[in-house]
Formats: sequence, structure tokens, C-alpha cells
Amino acid sequence: MVEVYGRSAAELFANAAFCVADIMYSPELVEEKNTVRIVLDAADLHELFMDWLRELLYCFAVRRLAVRSTTIECLTDCHLEALVRGETFDPQRHGLKLELKTPTYHQYRLEQLPEGFRATVLFDA
Repeated sequence: MVEVYGRSAAELFANAAFCVADIMYSPELVEEKNTVRIVLDAADLHELFMDWLRELLYCFAVRRLAVRSTTIECLTDCHLEALVRGETFDPQRHGLKLELKTPTYHQYRLEQLPEGFRATVLFDA
């Protein structure tokens, strides 16, 4: 289970991308050679956050993209536009720590607190 924080929803989403990367490999070893644009729509912010996590895992599993950085360009309660930058995953160079499969709804929470946002997510590995 991981907890991710952000002073804003955009910061929460960007921090979640870094968190996912850091659990799976060493993002500091990734170069920003490729950029992928991600556009998502969902019913609400809770679903959008879960879709975001699934899309990041899809990029890793299918596109073999190791993410170094994320720019959240547009974020509303139902819409996300983001750029993720990285390169093709190389297990020799980036070091696979743990491959996450999917975020689960078990104990999932996304809360707005006085100081910002907090998300608690359990992943299948």
C-alpha cells in the first residue's frame, strides 16, 4: 500500500507517477528521450486518478516506457492531459525492483485535506 500526497490535485497526480516509477525501477537512471501524451476522461477525480495509475502501468507493460518526469498540463475533476517523459525500459540499466500489475479498489482512498490531497492505493504485484 502506498500513500501519495500533493498540495494540489495536479501535484498529487505527478507525485503518483514518480511513486509508481520508484517502486518499479530507479527513475533517476532514466533519460528523457521520449515523450508520451496522455489524455483521460472519467466520471470524477477518484476514477480519473485510478485511470491515471492504470495508464502509467500500461505505458510500462506495453510500450516499455520507463518514466522520468511528468507534466500535468490540464486537470479537472473529470479530465486529464499530461506529458510523461522517459525512455525504453532497460532492466540492466534501470534495475527492475518490482513490477506492479494494477491498482485495486481495496482500501483505496482519495481525500482532499486542508493542506492538499492524499491518495492511498494498494497495487497487485
